[in-house]
Amino acid sequence: MSLIPSARCFAAVLSASALAWSVPASAAAPPKKDETLVRVIAIVVNGDELPRDPAPRIISGRLMVPVVRIYSALGINVARNGGEVVASAPSRRIVLHVGSSRATVDSRSVVMDAQAQEIGGATYVPLRFVADSLGAQVSYDSKAERVEVTSLIVGRTPGLEQHTRGTTQIVGTVSAVDLNSSPESVTVTRGPSVRTIAITSDAKVIIQDVVTRTSMPGSLADVHVGDAASIVLRSDGRVDQVVTRYASRAGTIAAVSPSAFVLQSGYVVQSDKSTQITLNGQPAAMGDLKVGDSATVRLNPDTGEKRQIIVSRAGASTPTPAGAAQITDIVVSARGPLRAGDTFGVTMHGTPGGTATFDIGTYVTALPMPESSAQPGTYATTYKIPEGVNFGRTAVYGHLTVGSTAAPRAEAPQLVAVTTTPPQIVDIAPTYGMTVNSNRPSIYATFRSPTDVGINVSSVRIEVNGLDVTPSATRTDSFITYSPSVALGDGNVAVKVSVTDNAGNLATRAWSFTIRSH
Repeated sequence: MSLIPSARCFAAVLSASALAWSVPASAAAPPKKDETLVRVIAIVVNGDELPRDPAPRIISGRLMVPVVRIYSALGINVARNGGEVVASAPSRRIVLHVGSSRATVDSRSVVMDAQAQEIGGATYVPLRFVADSLGAQVSYDSKAERVEVTSLIVGRTPGLEQHTRGTTQIVGTVSAVDLNSSPESVTVTRGPSVRTIAITSDAKVIIQDVVTRTSMPGSLADVHVGDAASIVLRSDGRVDQVVTRYASRAGTIAAVSPSAFVLQSGYVVQSDKSTQITLNGQPAAMGDLKVGDSATVRLNPDTGEKRQIIVSRAGASTPTPAGAAQITDIVVSARGPLRAGDTFGVTMHGTPGGTATFDIGTYVTALPMPESSAQPGTYATTYKIPEGVNFGRTAVYGHLTVGSTAAPRAEAPQLVAVTTTPPQIVDIAPTYGMTVNSNRPSIYATFRSPTDVGINVSSVRIEVNGLDVTPSATRTDSFITYSPSVALGDGNVAVKVSVTDNAGNLATRAWSFTIRSH
């Protein structure tokens, strides 16, 4: 059984400087004294250890590795189009699809030991496929928790520009955003290459969180230094589209040391040299953080570099000088997890005659809050959840500027959780099209929600050959399993599983297998 350690155990881990330790998020109880934590598996490519986020995982007894991170470390260019991943090495072309075990290496078809799957914004494949696709030597030392990849196929260091069908694509990491220039501009770097691109008013800006699978329109104000960027230029040099990607990690701090902290999910956060840490809007250091603080980490999904850690602490405020702009309170009307089309209200009280905005974590920022003409000093608005937005329990922050004076940022006591993506039904058994020799097979499905809104256990249903057998099944917030009490007849067996998250999003999956007991 996977266990989350208590805060005391986390603190012991940190004080021992064992910052590589991490813990699975499926918790039940603190570990006993004779139990040990699960260590994050390291990846070493041609002698260089890669950042440990994302890390390899053991899934259904099989070692799965983040393939894009490995290819990128070898200088192999990787392009994504929906669920398709295309890697262009100097001597071969590799194509795989999320949700499929079939891949193509040049013109050769390869069947992987397991389906490629996306977890936390990273694409995972069996380690053996890395060897098959590159002709590389791979090994896994279970005692050292270390994957070694040695490949003679090494791509050239990719430049910023890629040219296809009359357009130019600038790919790299955002190093600067200039909102004061006219037009506004963004600077992108990749290796030694640097380019500053002017963004015209008609350019589309799309902000994506690869962990929560959020993709929404935005502006350059929503682009952060450190994000991965893809900027498409038309043939006339004008910007057509700006897409920036980041990975978010959010939660409550369970343990902290001068150089790292651990979220309650078991995720270990160690700052990089370029990481900026803020506590209630003010610059801070790792040692300033405390257990119980709420933290949001924003990192580059391609490089793993952490550029921003935003931390909030309830009740931490400084006295406001007399006559200065101030916020009295901010209240959010959201009750429970929200889905697409739901609305919630935000009301803030403070100094009259100002300009007010609010943020939902780092996901949605600078949303205007008009002042009431009937009640000066009351700023209020509503927010309707659009499609494509997903985030876990996140703080709402209010901002108020009166004249040239900005009030200290205020945080609403209520957290907001949003998911517009239905739950994922991940693993099934017996698998689609499989033939089994037992007429009383164990039938199951596993599922998860893209955020921490969780699964509504009472909503989980399973049908076998059109009959609802849920009352005879075992169901939890992560799986449902059913074993027939009466033997099923030989032939085709149809299964349907449905599940709803706590926001009301429904997912279903239907498949069939064959029983041949004679």
